[in-house]
Order: sequence, then structure tokens, then C-alpha cells
Amino acid sequence: MRRFFVQNIFFLILVNLIVKPLWIFGIDRNVQLAVGHQVYGQYQALLNFSIIFQVLLDFGLQSYNNRAVAQAPHTLRTLFPNILVAKGILSVGYMALIAMLGLVLGYRGQAFYLLIILGLVQVLNSLVLYLRSNVSAMHRFKTDGLLSVLDRLVMILICSVLLFRDSLAAHFRIEWFIYAQIVSYAITSLAAFFICSRFDRIDWKHYELRKVWVICRNSVPYAVLVFLMAIYMRSDVSLMERLLPNGQYEAGVYAAAYRLLDVANNITGVLFAGMLLPMFGSMLVRGEPVQPLIRLSVDLIVPVAITALITTAFLGHEIMMLQLKGKANVYDGHVFSVLMLAFPAFCINYIYATLLTANGSLKPLIGVASAAVAINLGVNLMLMPHYGALGAAITCCITMYFVAVTNILLSQKIIQLKTDGRWLLRYLVFIVLIALSVKAMLLLPAGLIARLAGIGLAAGVAMLLCGFVPFRRIAETFRNK
Repeated sequence: MRRFFVQNIFFLILVNLIVKPLWIFGIDRNVQLAVGHQVYGQYQALLNFSIIFQVLLDFGLQSYNNRAVAQAPHTLRTLFPNILVAKGILSVGYMALIAMLGLVLGYRGQAFYLLIILGLVQVLNSLVLYLRSNVSAMHRFKTDGLLSVLDRLVMILICSVLLFRDSLAAHFRIEWFIYAQIVSYAITSLAAFFICSRFDRIDWKHYELRKVWVICRNSVPYAVLVFLMAIYMRSDVSLMERLLPNGQYEAGVYAAAYRLLDVANNITGVLFAGMLLPMFGSMLVRGEPVQPLIRLSVDLIVPVAITALITTAFLGHEIMMLQLKGKANVYDGHVFSVLMLAFPAFCINYIYATLLTANGSLKPLIGVASAAVAINLGVNLMLMPHYGALGAAITCCITMYFVAVTNILLSQKIIQLKTDGRWLLRYLVFIVLIALSVKAMLLLPAGLIARLAGIGLAAGVAMLLCGFVPFRRIAETFRNK
């Protein structure tokens, strides 16, 4: 199982390393530079607002379906038509809700129009995520990995024309960026639908409203959890845009910094969670020990996050200057450096929260998420009026480390995981080695790219020295059976 996991996760990371940075730095960054901090900040605020209520689109169906199909693949033929109908009904309710709330919050004119078309983006995105949950539940992780970047590839092609063709670039509008997303998600959903239909004979006659109701009722705990997570992870930009006098600008600063954290999460933690959920689910059902897979996952992802954290603590301003083509200031660098402090906590949550979800331990997860919402909103309301985007970044760190530590403690209690003091000591040694490596690179007369490459090489060596990725395990993983 560990060999299968490592082989597939390396493939997924490779695919995403090729596509996601090209999307972030080639397209998304240039969109912000083309429309400006203020317009992009408003776009991000509206986007996050639409994501918070995405729970009504999903209603926990994705997690419920992934767990159910992973444990009993034959259920796909009957679940598939019923969940599709359920998502259609939920999509109508979602669009009505965000339109109503948007009007209540004072969105009018172009802002209201942007909110509605972003709502359509979320409808299509939710459909893609549901279809992909069937693919990953069948342990077709490479296929799922290709689907995870297909939408970005299509957007890269469309936006490249819009941004870099002179006759269009001069008139570029944020609406065009959203239209490109709609087309891309539509194409990806069609491809994912075709793949799912090839797994098994879908019983379209099995659809019945009572079955839809039962599925939605069983998904309620997942829906509550997803909604609470969306609040503490996505409400900050919307709060900034609505509460601060210069809210749109501060939201733009925060969005620019969060962009790099987001791509780091998508290339590492999100991919791990997508693979681990069905794997944990099937292992727990069979009574197999999960601690070796947890340890392997932590050893592959957390050292990378620690390296990123320490690097951005010293080079945050320079990295933001590179991202924004020299238009970043010291404040931008500070916001980015503080935000990246939360990266290891995100990675830990992708592993331990996924384990608890696969185990069906939703009540404790909901309790943790509820506390996280209270912490996030309370601290944001205290810090944001005085520190703006920097206050939101500090709040993000506090919230995510609270959730990470609590999820680890819950996993130890519920799944009976053991604490290994020697394993933790290795991480302390790794932190010291990376800190020394970064300081050494700062003393060299080299450019930013060369320094980052040197730090990456040093991190790889340090991971080997600390036993996170031993040579023997690498050889065994890729050796043919």
C-alpha cells in the first residue's frame, strides 16, 4: 500500500508542478497585474464569498460518496444518478441563496453580476470535484491527477490569448477571466463524466427522490463540516473587503500573498488528501494499521512545508517582488512571510483531518471546526481593523495551528496512534539544518532563483540525512514486484 501511495503521489506532484506554477505565475498573477490590486481584491472577496456557501452545492456529497464508493465500489452504479440529481437541485438553491445574500450585503451593478457568474463557476467546480471523487475512490489516482490539472490547462490556453495578444490585452477585464473558468470547468466536467461512465454500468432507472433525500440526510454531517471549514479558511478576504475603508486594496494584497500559499497547498496537501481519503477508508474497513502510511505522508510533505516556512521568513519580500514583477513593497513581503508560517499546519490537517473523516469521526471534527470559526472571526475582528491584511495573516496562523494540534490529539485518542519521541527529534534536527542552510545561502553572492535552488537541494539532502526518505525505501518503492 505504501509503495502504491508513493508511486502515485510522485506522479501527481510532478503533473501539478508542471501545470500549477505555470497557471499561478503565467496567468493568475498577470490577471492581477492587468486589472490592478483593487479590482482583483474585489474579485477575490466575491470569489471567497461564493466559496463559503459552496457547502450548499456539495452538501457533503463528495466526502460521503468518496468514502462509500471506496469501501464498496459496486455502489457507484446506484449512487451516481441519484447524486447527480441531488446536485442539480442543490445548485438551484445555491444560486438563489448567493443572489439574495449578495443583495442584502449591498452588492449592486457589476459587483452583483460578478457574484452571479462566480456562482456559476462554483456550480461547475463542485460538479467536477464530485465526478473526480468517483475516480479517486476507484483508486485511479493518475487519472484523477490529470483531471485535476485539465481545467487549468484549458484556462492557460484561453487566458494566454486574452492576456498576451496586444489587441485584447489592452482591454482585458476581470469578467473575461471568469468566463474562461466557466468554459474550462465545463470541458473538465464532460471529460470526468465520460470517465465515470466507463467504470461501471450506471443504472439510470434507479433514480428516485426518496433515495436522493436519504443520501442528502446522510451527508448532513459532512456538509456542516465543510461549511465551518469554509468560514475559517475563506471569510477573511470578504471581511476585509466589507469592513475596511481600503478593503479592496487590502484584499488584493492578501490575495497576492495567499496565491503562493494556495499553490503550495494544491501541489502538496490537497493531492495527499485526495489520495489518502479512499486509502484510509479501505484500510480502516479491513482493519489494517494506518500509522505507517500516516508517518510516510508526514515525512514526505511536512519537511517541504518547513523548508518553505523558513525560506519565506528570510526571503519573503524578494519572492513577492519576483511574483509581482517588482511592484511589491515591504508590507506585501511581511504579509506573505506570516501567511507561509501556516503552511505546515495546513499540511498536517490534510493528513490527520482526512484520517478522522475516513474513520467517520465527524462529531469531533465538527467540534474542532466550530471552535476554529469562533477563534478566526474573533481574532480577525480584533486585528484586522488595525493591521489589515497582516492581521488576517496572523489570524490564519493562529487558527490553523489550533486545528492541526487538536486533530493530532484527536487522532491519537480515537485511532490509537502512538507518539514517537525520536521521530519528533528528527524534525527538530531538520529545522536547524534548514535554518543554517538558508542563512548560508544568504551569505552567497547569488540571485533569488539560485538561492532558492540551493535551499531546495539542501532540503533534499537534509530529508535524507534525517531519515524521512531513506535510499532503501526509495529503491523498494520503485522496484518492480
